[in-house]
Amino acid sequence: MSVVGFDLGNESCIVAVARQRGIDVVLNEESKRETPAIVCFGDKQRFIGTAGAASSTMNPKNSISQIKRLLGRKFSDPELQSDLGSFPFRVTEGPDGFPLVHARFLGEERTFTPTQLLAMVLSNLKGIAEGNLNAAVVDCCIGIPVYFSDLQRRAVLDAATIAGLRPLRLFHETTATALAYGIYKTDLPEQDQLNVAFVDVGHASMQVSIVGYKKGQLKMLSHAYDRSLGGRDFDEALFKHFAAKFKEEYKIDVYQNARACLRLRVACEKLKKVLSANPEAPLNIECLMDEKDVRGFIKREEFEQISAPVLERVKGPLEKALSEAGLTTDNVHFVEVVGSGSRVPAIIKIITEFFGKEPRRTMNASECVARGCALQCAILSPTFKVREFQVNEGFPFSIALSWKPDSQNSAPQQTIVFPKGNAIPSVKALTFFRSSTFEVDVLYVDTADSQIPEKISTYTIGPFQPSKGEKAKLKVKVRLNIHGIVTVDSATMLEEEDVEVPVSSSSEALKDATKMDTDDAPSDPSSGTDVNMQEPKSADTTEGATAAENGAQDPEEKSVPMETDAKVEPSKKKVKKTVVPIHELVYGALPSAELEKAVEKEYEMALQDRVMEETKEKKNAVEAYVYDMRNKLYDKYNDFVASEEKEGLIARLQEVEDWLYEDGEDETKGVYIAKLEELKKSGDPIEARYKEWTERGSALDQLGYCIHSFREAALSNDQKFEHIDISEKQKVINECSEAENWLREKKQQQDALPKHANPVLLVSDLKKKAETLDRFCKPIMTKPKPAPKPQTPPPQTPPPQPETQAPEPQTPEQQQSGAGAAGEPSSEGGAEEASVEQMDTDKPENSAEASA
Repeated sequence: MSVVGFDLGNESCIVAVARQRGIDVVLNEESKRETPAIVCFGDKQRFIGTAGAASSTMNPKNSISQIKRLLGRKFSDPELQSDLGSFPFRVTEGPDGFPLVHARFLGEERTFTPTQLLAMVLSNLKGIAEGNLNAAVVDCCIGIPVYFSDLQRRAVLDAATIAGLRPLRLFHETTATALAYGIYKTDLPEQDQLNVAFVDVGHASMQVSIVGYKKGQLKMLSHAYDRSLGGRDFDEALFKHFAAKFKEEYKIDVYQNARACLRLRVACEKLKKVLSANPEAPLNIECLMDEKDVRGFIKREEFEQISAPVLERVKGPLEKALSEAGLTTDNVHFVEVVGSGSRVPAIIKIITEFFGKEPRRTMNASECVARGCALQCAILSPTFKVREFQVNEGFPFSIALSWKPDSQNSAPQQTIVFPKGNAIPSVKALTFFRSSTFEVDVLYVDTADSQIPEKISTYTIGPFQPSKGEKAKLKVKVRLNIHGIVTVDSATMLEEEDVEVPVSSSSEALKDATKMDTDDAPSDPSSGTDVNMQEPKSADTTEGATAAENGAQDPEEKSVPMETDAKVEPSKKKVKKTVVPIHELVYGALPSAELEKAVEKEYEMALQDRVMEETKEKKNAVEAYVYDMRNKLYDKYNDFVASEEKEGLIARLQEVEDWLYEDGEDETKGVYIAKLEELKKSGDPIEARYKEWTERGSALDQLGYCIHSFREAALSNDQKFEHIDISEKQKVINECSEAENWLREKKQQQDALPKHANPVLLVSDLKKKAETLDRFCKPIMTKPKPAPKPQTPPPQTPPPQPETQAPEPQTPEQQQSGAGAAGEPSSEGGAEEASVEQMDTDKPENSAEASA
């Protein structure tokens, strides 16, 4: 199971993986830790990531960047409209009101949705992770901004599906940073709360969160953000400043040239980084436009003056986060700054003045989100054991449900189901009394953010048919899942039936009825709430709405009151449950059929990219062979090719080189393979002759050594060869002589030939001859000595009797045998001696006597 975290930045992305030793940031194909979030469409293939960034300068109109800003937003969105002016590519409004990106690909104009483009970036990141892990990557955790709406979250999930990924969680970037900071802290307090403010200034947005830490846990106290305040706004201020300056000094308007705009933006970004560490910096760009070189110079004070409108907005999110957390600056113990845009000194100055303390940089400003996502993925993965650390996440918006009562003239009713700061994930249960199909709308309320659409989705609940003809009681479960997406999970119709029971079991009947009526309550008491939704005239409506707003438990017994007393009842209540169908309509979401089509299109484009990469490899192989063979023909192959053959091959190589840069510049993979094989037909024999010449010496030495060693062994008088028959040794000598004669004859023939002639003494033949000789001679010369003939063992003497037993009389033969055994150093004697020692261990004097 893969454990990978992806930080999807607006400008660049980072991949982190969990290993046994900790969290590692993965390097891409250029050995860089950051991968640009760019998709560049070429004539025949796509260039994504680092390859896309390299191609973007030459092909700006087909290079799509800042995809995150387009995701899940209406084309009419004011922020999106302001962004479009700085994009070099063309964006139009689609039939559904969402943006479509135009690019030229495979010789035709094509349109792509932001979801498709994000899927391309994710596919590239997935490939980077797989290349590093040498395993398939499916499970992951993806970082998203805290301000992403329900539709934007769904778009990220769709993009992951298209890319072949299965996110275990869409993790807020602020929470990922807080987790990466806190999980390694060993000095967190057990009782008091340590409050830390995180200020994340990225490329396009600013996010502030205040987090409370205790030992083994963190709690998100507040979120605040400005979705259009980031490093690129400082780049834009510099861009506008120098564009106006160059128009005045050099009479060039960079706005009229997409490539000039792109080059100036890149230069301004570098200038901003220089100004972060230096009080002043120059700007020089060669041939920016109309073949004019431009020069500029700016001081940090002037940079802060032209960036003043941006810097004024930094304080807003800080104040909002502090007020929502209910803290003062004195209660905030530490301030951490992260994000690529946080390196601007003016921002640090504002943060220092606001909190009254110097901000710290204990984490890597660019990598903390990816590391936090990888940690969260490891926590969710069953394959990793991670230190116990609880993440209490809070949802940044309030979610309400709205519905129309049965009476036609009544105004729509609304209740907040998931208040701001509600735990993620969470489940709430609502009870409705209805007689026919009805609709429930899911809404954002009190967001104070005009960019977030109010209505999320509409759920049609029904049809259903109450059995008694009255209003049916329906229990509706609403879920805020781990990704921060709201769905109506299920609707169940509850109907009471009378069931006859024995009179004696009245108390048990009461117990069972209560139990059966409450068994559909949420399984998690901390996250589930049961709200009773009745008609306005009912007193329970106010009570239910209050329960939803406060997030308090409203037991099922309250919504279904039961008449119970001490009297014996002849029947009990049984609740019949019927599942009611639900139809979901999510505004702006990608239908499942469109998602399947997008998956197929991504597969086709990936296949096209792969074919083009393989074609490029084969073309490069032909080009490399041409240059390599030509150099070798003049160098080390010079003696191994005849002059006529050499001239013909050099002419052929020149012909193929000219073809590569003219007609053969854009051919198929098969054509390049055929060209390479055609060249190798002429070049391989030359390479073979050179290889034979270089390797022949060692092969000759090997065979000569083999002949000499076996012959010497056969003629030797060494004792270790005495047991081998003379006839067998003669066979070895004959075989060695035959091999020596063959070698002498072949060597004479080879020495008579020039180097450019095909050899008659091949290295393979020499090796084969050595193997044959070894196979014949080795079994003879390594034959083991025969085992010595076994001697007849003398009869064993009986073991000595105990001292109390009288010795038996011995015959003369037995006496002789015993004397021989005692006089000769035989193995039997040793065994007897040992047995005596073993038997007489408790008598030291006897054992010494026996040893003597």
